[in-house]
Amino acid sequence: GRSHHPNRVLSLEFKLKASRKLSMIKALQLLGSTIMFLAAYMRQIVSVDFSSAGATDSLTVIQNMLSNQGTFGQQGSYFLNLFNQLTGGSLWGTYRYATNSSQMMNSTAGTMIILWIFLLMIAPAFCVLSQFFREPYSRHVMTVASLISTISFTLTPTLMNRWVISYAVQNQMSQAAEKAVQVGGMVYPAIISAVFVFILAIYREIKKDEF
Repeated sequence: GRSHHPNRVLSLEFKLKASRKLSMIKALQLLGSTIMFLAAYMRQIVSVDFSSAGATDSLTVIQNMLSNQGTFGQQGSYFLNLFNQLTGGSLWGTYRYATNSSQMMNSTAGTMIILWIFLLMIAPAFCVLSQFFREPYSRHVMTVASLISTISFTLTPTLMNRWVISYAVQNQMSQAAEKAVQVGGMVYPAIISAVFVFILAIYREIKKDEF
């Protein structure tokens, strides 16, 4: 644009807060964090079969209670079973998972298994949420959360094997405990994603996002 003086030119400059390189790094970190979170949230890292672990399904308890309440109760139990089948066995999934987890946490090894699964979901979640924090808090939270994710995912196969044996001993189980708690195949892609996100976080800390 030109100023009021005919021989002078008014120039305007716009400086972007983030360079293309920084935006690309953040996008890659978000992708890796999402892979970790979804793998843990969808129980592809550690899967637990609570029935094999000795926990009583809360839906089964409710169905048994309804069955003893006469004709209407039996019909209610039937419809609950029907709805559960239509939803792929996930009716009241969150509630049933919570109640079954509390039963499994009656032993020390069971408590460690459930808390570790919770950690596997929380650490990647903070990696994702850190993208929406202000700088430099976003960078620092990403570094800490990715470090915790890397350590937790890497130690998962070893710790789960140890805790499953302890859980079997504490609950006087034989091979059922091995079937109850299994490490999924997504643990290794999650480890690779965690290491990748952590390396990018360290690189950002060194550069202080000045690209």
